[in-house]
Amino acid sequence: MKMQRIRRQVAGLALLSCLAPVLGMGAAHAQADWPKRAIKVIVPYPAGGSADAMGRMVANKLGKAFPKVSVVVENIPGGATVPGALATLRDPADGHTLFMASDGTLNINRWLLKDVRYDGDRDFTPVTVLNSYPHWLIINPQGPYKNFDDLVKAIQARPGKVSISVNTIGGAAHLALDNWRRQNGLNFEIVPYRGSPPAVTDLIGGHTDAHMDVVGSSIAHARGGRVLPVAVLQGTPLKEFPKAVAQDPRDPKALVVQSNLSVVMRAGTPQAVLDKIYSVLQSGVKDEDFANTLSMLSLDPVLLEPAKAKAFLQQETQRYGVLVEKSGLEKQ
Repeated sequence: MKMQRIRRQVAGLALLSCLAPVLGMGAAHAQADWPKRAIKVIVPYPAGGSADAMGRMVANKLGKAFPKVSVVVENIPGGATVPGALATLRDPADGHTLFMASDGTLNINRWLLKDVRYDGDRDFTPVTVLNSYPHWLIINPQGPYKNFDDLVKAIQARPGKVSISVNTIGGAAHLALDNWRRQNGLNFEIVPYRGSPPAVTDLIGGHTDAHMDVVGSSIAHARGGRVLPVAVLQGTPLKEFPKAVAQDPRDPKALVVQSNLSVVMRAGTPQAVLDKIYSVLQSGVKDEDFANTLSMLSLDPVLLEPAKAKAFLQQETQRYGVLVEKSGLEKQ
């Protein structure tokens, strides 16, 4: 019996050795045959925002790299980005559908939504973490505060009376602000809005004391003097706004936001395709139009390679899980 098992194993190995060149030829053919139809870039936000602008830049670079196929951007907004994610997963994992995914999509929704219907780590595979979203804390320059210390002192002097707004419930900014509040034993109100425009309007109108925002969403107001940036929520200061105090990411009590936009595809997409798209984007970010778009939106390029992006995003899922649990937010 033992000898029969050994013979079967040898026969199996011989068969695999015969198939290996064929399988290798199949993989090589798949790589050479891609792309063979239109490429779609799904953006789970309305046209006109920063994620949409980056999605169109990705589409532009792919269109130039593969001129024989069309590359289209499809906006599927709403539903905490779930409709856009599910639309991506309905397409085959053959490398013809890309998805512009925020940390909300990939790392936070699983902790906050009861019926998310996908798993960001399992169902998607990253091409790259494309860029980070610098955040800042802004105030009304006509209000009683002139800098970050003034605001903190007011919070300490008047517990529960100071209000700071965020763009959405349970987003990266909300979770970071809640963590800062807990770490420093502060008592203030967090006011969630649906997006930056109404929050900034209320800040200018004197209805809130401060607003935590993506830099690119309110930079026009800052340049026009309608809002005053008092803190940039990362370790690197902003040259254009030197009075906005940078926060130390190594300090657990600092007000820091780490938020990213990734280019992902359905899990099972051939690695050769992922690598080819990554190579296009890695080269494209050096182009003047790409660099200008990043600068205009105050975004920082990241461009992690696929394997490193995957490891990073899995770590982010766990980090956000801890923040959500400590926040006490319930699944909706």
